[in-house]
Amino acid sequence: MTEEQYSEQVNQANNYGYQSSQKMDYSNNFSEPSLYNESPSAESPLAYLEMGTGFIIGLAVGFFIKKSFKAVLFILGFALVVTFYMESQGIFTINQEILEQNIAKGSEYMEYLISALKERVTSFQSGLGAGAGFLVGLKIG
Repeated sequence: MTEEQYSEQVNQANNYGYQSSQKMDYSNNFSEPSLYNESPSAESPLAYLEMGTGFIIGLAVGFFIKKSFKAVLFILGFALVVTFYMESQGIFTINQEILEQNIAKGSEYMEYLISALKERVTSFQSGLGAGAGFLVGLKIG
């Protein structure tokens, strides 16, 4: 971008109807527009211009996992309450030994899922960005 093009863009922006306090500053020293020189503003909670593909994928995965985890926990909690109520009414009985075995199998499977998820996230080309995106997705989800 040449100095003439830059000054023309500044003049167009200033004449576009902004209030005088919002006009762009133009100095005699030519420099590139601030969009290219400065990092994204602190107004945005996430620096969208600086994100890589791994971060975006990690963000989406983390957000989806947190939302789906909340839904699954709600459904399981409701099922647990209904089960306790039905057992207290004598509709059916729960075999404690089989329940403990199934819980142990479920915890082993969850460990497998967590390790598979860690392997997937770290296998991205930018594993650090994907991991950070995943954590941010969990936070905002």
